[in-house]
This record gives sequence, structure tokens and C-alpha cells, in this order.
Amino acid sequence: MKRTLFITSNRLGDAVLTTGILKHLIEKEPDSKVTVVCGKIPASLFSEIPEVEKVVAITKRKRSLHWWDAFKGIDGFFWHRIVDFRSSALGLLPTRHRHYWRGGADTEHKLVSNARLIGEDHVIMPAIQMQDGITRKALGLPEGEKILALAPTANFYQKQWHYENFIGLAKRLTADDGILPGAKVLALGAPGEEAQAMPVVEALPKEQVLDYVGKTNPMEAAKLLSHAALFVGNDSGLMHTATAVDIPTVGLFGIGKPTVYRPYGPKSLCLIGDPAGVAIIREDVEDADGNVKMRETLPLDHVASEVTAFYKSLQA
Repeated sequence: MKRTLFITSNRLGDAVLTTGILKHLIEKEPDSKVTVVCGKIPASLFSEIPEVEKVVAITKRKRSLHWWDAFKGIDGFFWHRIVDFRSSALGLLPTRHRHYWRGGADTEHKLVSNARLIGEDHVIMPAIQMQDGITRKALGLPEGEKILALAPTANFYQKQWHYENFIGLAKRLTADDGILPGAKVLALGAPGEEAQAMPVVEALPKEQVLDYVGKTNPMEAAKLLSHAALFVGNDSGLMHTATAVDIPTVGLFGIGKPTVYRPYGPKSLCLIGDPAGVAIIREDVEDADGNVKMRETLPLDHVASEVTAFYKSLQA
């Protein structure tokens, strides 16, 4: 029996971006059983894949001791194929086919770099594989209603669009004359990010909000997102998750690397602050006359207009 060792990221976003690579390899070698090594956070993304016989979830430790933990967790020393996105010691174990990460470039998207690692010259889109027939009822979602998914959180405050903007955007998009009139608002965020997201949840009508902030693992969030009509969120793992379940996805970028990490594909839109590369936070600016005005690098009016045009273009 062929066996593949697939070593991916601790971070959710980077792990999501490798899901399409794993799916591609499984389709090429359906007789190969896969062991996935990853961080504890993204581990749930791989546990439902039939060809994955084992997921070894590790926690980063000093002196790279987490790789010793991973080695003890895998079964076997020799592999048919090793794909290592972490440039780890595990990637150097004996194998017939080795794909070892040597670093990507800031001038190309991570999906391009990921595909090149396994010798492919075309982008392989992320694809989260989940069980068929995951109904809205089973997930606690309302039947027959449009859903706008919002992810107002991020792993760094300078990546976070102001919560009042998310509130304003939700109201505009779900208004009677919006692109999603009367839609429910699905609010998502990782455990520990409740403080970032709750101002959005609490400002919208209770009967409109589907509050899943801090209540899901990544696979559960992916299942919820798969039923949404549109996603809008900060540069985050949830943004990449939305792309991986093939729904219209809008990513908001301030600091960060949109060239490398923007949402990718025909159903995606990347909105970058002006000037690029600075935090998408509000600031008060005093003009020459001493008047203080609020300045934003990514204003609500601009985002609402771009999101509306983007969504309408997909419906045409």
C-alpha cells in the first residue's frame, strides 16, 4: 500500500491554502493512504477525508521539539510520497517522491508557489472536503433565506476593519434596496476573538444575527460558510476558508501581503486600503486650519460600492 506524508501549517489560512494540493494528490493516487501533520487549529479540516488515515496535530514547542512529537505520532519511517510545506525534519525521511518547501516569493500568490512544490504549473484552488448532505437544519441555519457571512476579526488589530464599518456594511447590503435584502447575518470568529466580533453581533437586530463567534472549529465554520451567499471579512483564515468552499469572497487588506494572500479566483474580490500596506484603522487628522477630521484608508462607502458591484457581476 502506498502511503503519503502531508505536512502543512500550524496557521489556519496557510493550511487551507494547501487543501487543494492534498485533494489533487489523492485524485492522482487514490490507492495511497495519507497521514497529515499540522497544527491543532486546522486539524479538523482533514479529519473527514476518507483517504486520510491519520491526523497528527502538534503544538509548537521551543527548540523545534514539536517535530519530535510529530515523529512519534506518525506510523512508519519509509513513505511513498512526502509533501512538506514546513521545511521540517520529517520532510527528510526516506521516500520515493519528495516535495520539500524551499520558500515562496512575495511576488506571486501562495497558491502558485504551492502548486509548483508538487511540480504543477497551474494554480490548484483550495478545496475543503466535507461529508455530503450537510443540511442547513443540521447546522442550525434557517431554511430558504439568504445569508451574508461576516468575519470582523483577525489575528492582529491592524488587519481589522473597524467594527462600525462592518455594522454599516451589513445594514446596507441587507436593506430592502441592497443586494441581499432581508438576509441573515452569519457572524464568525475563532474562540478567543469574541471581544472583536461582539460589537457587530450586538448592534444588529437579534432576529437577524446568526452568532457563531467562538463556537466553531474550522471545519464547522467551513460547513456554515458553504451555505452563505457572500462572505466579507478581514485578511484571515476564515477568508481563505470562504474561498475554499467556493462562495463569493471579499477580503479586506491593510497591512499584510495581498499579492501573496489575497482571495483568489473568479468569485473573489480583494479590497486594499489607500495607501496600501498600512493599517485599516481610523485616525483623526488635523488640517492646516486646526479642524480635526476622521480619515480612513478603506472607507465604508468605497467598500459597499465595490462589494455591490462585485456581487451583481456574479449574478449577471
